[in-house]
Amino acid sequence: MTMGHSAGQSAEPPTSLTAQLLEDCLQSAGHAYAPGELAYLALTSQIENPIRDRVAYQLHLRLQGTRLDAGREWTGVDAAGEDGTAVARRLDLAIVERWGRRSRRYAPPVHGVAEFKAIRTSHAQTPGELSRVYRLVTDDIIKCVSACGQLLHAIHAVVLLPHAQIARRTVAEHVIKDVFKVMWTGQRFQADTAREDAVAGVTARLAPLGPVRTGMIDGGEALGMRVTLPYVILGPVAFDTVEALTNNWVLPAVTPP
Repeated sequence: MTMGHSAGQSAEPPTSLTAQLLEDCLQSAGHAYAPGELAYLALTSQIENPIRDRVAYQLHLRLQGTRLDAGREWTGVDAAGEDGTAVARRLDLAIVERWGRRSRRYAPPVHGVAEFKAIRTSHAQTPGELSRVYRLVTDDIIKCVSACGQLLHAIHAVVLLPHAQIARRTVAEHVIKDVFKVMWTGQRFQADTAREDAVAGVTARLAPLGPVRTGMIDGGEALGMRVTLPYVILGPVAFDTVEALTNNWVLPAVTPP
């Protein structure tokens, strides 16, 4: 189900963030959970936060011995606030260059950023829902431009699409987050085909923004539900595309692969 290269260990230490590195870390993060742990987290929390944190730690491990660090909830980009003063923007994940003695007065060079979003597959079915996903992602891309117009390097987005299916007669409704939406509103979207439709829809909607690849993590079973976690990785987003989004211009034409 993966578009692009299969996940695997990089032979050389990373020098910047790439879609392949993100996918490697996503798959490593998925395998790091105990059986059923990821399903439990997906059913009881905003799953993009635990996944982002585990991916950040995987990046931290892979960057050891290099001059790069993984920043989680990194606040190294300034935006103009309502009164014109600089306000720090918080980015989900960034690879930044380690400071040297002579460079502490300057912001460290950035070698890639990634923003994470989680949308249930039941909420990524219609054209309107897919347009909402597109807006969320493009808002995150625009957030990666500083107040002075400087564009960060290697902008990526990770859209997680948690998919829950009833696995047992008894479901722990009293602890599942938004259980009504999970069990009733989304019940007709619990089939595998609905999951595949959501992934295909999000992929097609984001394709005009840059290269996309997809994959899936098996979340296991918890609280009477079976959970899988498909994902769509976008990026890197080209400078012309970011400039067009920032200025509300027509996006550059997409070159077919």
